[in-house]
Amino acid sequence: MVARLHWVALCVALVTASVLGTASAASAQGNPLIDRGATEYEDLRFQEALQTFSAALVRSGNTTADQIRIYRYLALNYLALQREEEASGAYRALLGLNPDEQPGTDISPRFREFFARVRTAWEADGRPGTAAAAAVAIQHRSPPQAERGTAVTLTATITDPDHRAAGLVLAYRQGTSAVYRRLDCARDAEGTYTATIAADDVRPPLVEYYFEAMDAGGLPLASRGDVAAPLRIAVPAPGGDIAEEPGFWAAIGGGAVLVGLAIGLGVFFGTQTSAPQQGTLVITIGD
Repeated sequence: MVARLHWVALCVALVTASVLGTASAASAQGNPLIDRGATEYEDLRFQEALQTFSAALVRSGNTTADQIRIYRYLALNYLALQREEEASGAYRALLGLNPDEQPGTDISPRFREFFARVRTAWEADGRPGTAAAAAVAIQHRSPPQAERGTAVTLTATITDPDHRAAGLVLAYRQGTSAVYRRLDCARDAEGTYTATIAADDVRPPLVEYYFEAMDAGGLPLASRGDVAAPLRIAVPAPGGDIAEEPGFWAAIGGGAVLVGLAIGLGVFFGTQTSAPQQGTLVITIGD
């Protein structure tokens, strides 16, 4: 047992070191999701690009130039998916940051005409979106483990001083499949949002998910987790050891593991974790 715990601790240390190194490199290079989304867009993978740019938009540390680029790609993605209302919202947000924005000649005439109509309406509305707004935040406690084949109900609340959020979306996937399913959360009279992951999607070794607070135009205002760093719920096989599930170590080996690792270590390995201090994840092996 001691040898096994030492092995687990070593694996966790190696994964954590890899993640921290990746995070440091990403920080030095700016928001890495922007280039990832651009590649997905150029490859015509519009749904994946939309998820990536939505996550990029609410990442901390974006410069104004980053935000302009993200909104531009969001507008193009929405148009490619024939979602004109959301495309209009993204382009209006872009104009709020860069009123002199003009569509490039490298896009189709139909897209240029659409953006010209959006600009005309935006100017007629008094050029909204140029004033700073209070930050939106999502509060949620992630369950570390779920029973296989049992529906998981998740709840969250939103802090929204300027009342910009029109709703909360839960995006989830079983394991690490490519595209997340999206569910609109129900809101009760006290302001708590609820959504349920279907029992058929709760299967070993894990479920990944995140929340996004959306404005009335369908643009994300805040997230809890995201497409590149989702929250994770361990789903052990009946009578099994989650650490021995096929694909488990592969699933947590990527650069997005840190959030799920911090949440789920106590369930996976019988450990307790303390908050990271100065870039270090402290792990204490339990009794």
